[in-house]
Parts: sequence; structure tokens; C-alpha cells
Amino acid sequence: MISFDWLTSDHRETHTSERAAPQPRSLAWQPSPSPLRHESSTMQYHSLSTPSPPLPLSPAVWSNLPIELVTQILLYVAFASRADAHALCLVSSAVRRAVLPALYHNVLLRSASQVPAFVSPFTAKQKRPPYHHYPSHNNSSSNAKLLAHIPIHALALALPTKRPSLEVALARTAPALASLEHLALTAPLLGAHAHWLRAAPHICPRTLALYHLGRPAPVHFGEPFLRNVTHLYTSTLCGFRGTSPASLPSLTHIALSTRATQPPSVIDEVLAAARRVLSTCPHLVMLVLSLDSTGSTPSPAAIAASTAAAAAAAAATSCSHGGIGTATPSIITLPVPWRAALARQRDPRLHVLPFALHARIMWRDIVAGGEGSGVQDVFACAQAWRDAEARGATSVMLRLAAEAALRNAALESWKEDEWDLDLMTAPGFVHGRSADEGETDTREYPHINLALFV
Repeated sequence: MISFDWLTSDHRETHTSERAAPQPRSLAWQPSPSPLRHESSTMQYHSLSTPSPPLPLSPAVWSNLPIELVTQILLYVAFASRADAHALCLVSSAVRRAVLPALYHNVLLRSASQVPAFVSPFTAKQKRPPYHHYPSHNNSSSNAKLLAHIPIHALALALPTKRPSLEVALARTAPALASLEHLALTAPLLGAHAHWLRAAPHICPRTLALYHLGRPAPVHFGEPFLRNVTHLYTSTLCGFRGTSPASLPSLTHIALSTRATQPPSVIDEVLAAARRVLSTCPHLVMLVLSLDSTGSTPSPAAIAASTAAAAAAAAATSCSHGGIGTATPSIITLPVPWRAALARQRDPRLHVLPFALHARIMWRDIVAGGEGSGVQDVFACAQAWRDAEARGATSVMLRLAAEAALRNAALESWKEDEWDLDLMTAPGFVHGRSADEGETDTREYPHINLALFV
């Protein structure tokens, strides 16, 4: 049996007694969401309650651990910190093989220069000149064979289009995408890479995030690799060749968003499109429409003060009237034009939130989600909002709105490359404003007509 001590050693002759004891390390932190969270529920780490230092772990203990447990420990550390995962890859080839799933679990490609580095391990290298000597363990196809069996669960593409070299390069990673569950990209990128996605019948993500960089664009919802999509986060309801979200046979959840400050004609257009989605998708369980009512994210201090004042007012009203107060804070109310338009909407599957999360935060929740992960996505948030609204639980509604605002405020902006899920073109959008934007949103559209969806 291969021991952990062998995996981490440099294989030099060293007596056990001469080895330095490993330095104690705090394990009070919690790892980032990973598949191990719900699979290994018994692995709980707690800081020592006594002031005395922890006992040093003997190398003999690690040497006698089963290799399966060693692998779980390595993966736990790798999923908790990407920097630790990179460091572990330098320990030995065996440890590298153990932690590679953590590095490839969630892949984000933001620039064309990242693609060759990502693709190279999946492809066999060219043969080296015969007059050079290389160790036999550096087999030209060993990396490709190894990574072909490492699952990639989430893939987000923020690349320029009109680059056939990138499309050909990414097509080489198709064998590793058999376990792909979540896919995020723009509508033009979906069209540009559809040819190699169609050629790999095993690629069938169940979550699709269609963002844009300022201007939505139509997509072809009838692509065969979209047949298993159940959750759709989309910035467009327009489809090419007569397709629509109804063309997705497995679709059960849709997340939409737009700015709350809209003219009445646009509000009616958005809600009419939502009604058409609900009527043409009989298997749809929930459609969430998030309204960005702030325009700009308030500071955390302002959010805390507003929440505390509203909670105090609600408590005072409850004590004076012997029940829950009727006054509703403005942070959790819909604008008047939206309330008037929604009064005519009777489908219970439509959920409306008076706040919206950034698209990248939604993507983080998608990647981190899963059974037992404890992550609340926009659909769980919308259901919690409706339940709290039905009970008159203002404190719960305030908490949900404040948490969303705090998360938006903490997000580092990507400026011109910021993802957007708004159904409408962003104010002040100028096509080709940045180097990548003109290539990522390839086609010119004078406006987005939601009535195109049929």
C-alpha cells in the first residue's frame, strides 16, 4: 500500500528519527464548496478548546493511513485553497494526480492567452528530438490520458469570438467535459463554439447561464447539447430559427433580471414575454424575475443602518398593536409601475424579487451549489421571499435584501468585461467600447424586441 509518507517524500535515504516534525497548522477554517462537503460529512475540523498547543502528528501515523483517506484529505485541502492545490501539485506526481480534480472542477477562461495553457495538458505533445534523453515517466500522452478522466463540472467562457484557433483548441478538451454540469457564456460565444459542442454527444449541461456585456443577443435554443438544461439564467428570450426557451425539453427553472426603472411600455413587454414563457413551458416550475431597484449598490454601513432602523420600527409597531406592523420598508417594496402591472399576473409560478444579484455572484452560487452545500441560489431566495411575504415576516425579507446588497457591494468589478443578465441593453452602452467587447458581442442589433419570442 502506498503511504502518505512516501507520497510526500523526496525518496532520499533519511532515518525516521531525523525527520523534523510537521509544524502545527490551524484547521479552524471551513473550505470552499466542493463535492466533498456532502460526501464526507463526518470530516469536521474544530480548533482546540484548550490553550495548550496541539500534539505534533507523527510521520508514522500518516504512513499507516489508507490511501483512500489520504486522497480525501488532499482533496479537502485542495478544494479549500487554490494556492494550496498548486503547491501540492509540486510535491510529487502521485499527489498531483490526487489534487488535479480540485483544480479542474471549476474552470473560468477570461482571455485568449489562458486557452493554450488550459488545453495543453489534454493534448499529446510533439515528439522530442531523438538525441536528447528524457525520463521515461514524461510520456507524451500521459497528461492527456490522465486529464481525460478528470471531470470538469463547471465551465465559464469570457473569450473573444471570431477566433477559430480558440474554438479548435477548446474542442480538444471535449473528452473531459462528459461530467460538465454548468456552462456560462454569451450568445455569440454559444454560436461560435456550437460546432464542437454538437460533435460531442456526451456534453449535456443541466445549467446554462447566458450573460452579455451590455447588449443581449438571440440564441439558438434548439441545440442538441442543451437538451438536458433544467436551470436557465438568461439575458434573452429571443431564439433563432423559431426556437425559444420552450425548445428546451427538460427546462424547469428560469431566472431573468432587468432594471426596475423602466417605462410602462417596457414593463408590459417584459411581463408579456414572461407570460408567454409560462404558457409555452408546461413543465416549468418557477420563473424568477429580479428587479435591480437600486441602480447603484449602497454601502454596507448604509445597509446595516437601514435594516436596523426598519427592524426597530417593525418591532415597535408589533408591540404597540399586538401583531405584525403594516408598514413595509422601501428596500423590500416593488416600484409602483411594476406593482400595477403585476396585479394582472395570476400565474403562481412567477416570482418577483425587488433586488438583483450580479451575474457573477449567481454563477458562484451555481458552481458552489448542490445537495448539502448550504448555498441558497436565486430560486431558493425567491421561494423564501414569497414564504416570508405570505407570513408578513418583514425581518426575513429585510435580511434577504440586505444579504444581496452586501454581496453585490463586495464583488470586485470587471469594468467593461462585467457580466450582465439584464434583458435590456445597459444604459450608455457603446458597441466596441473595449477591445474584447466588440468581438464578444459580435452582431449589431438596433434593439432587443422581446416580442420576437413566440
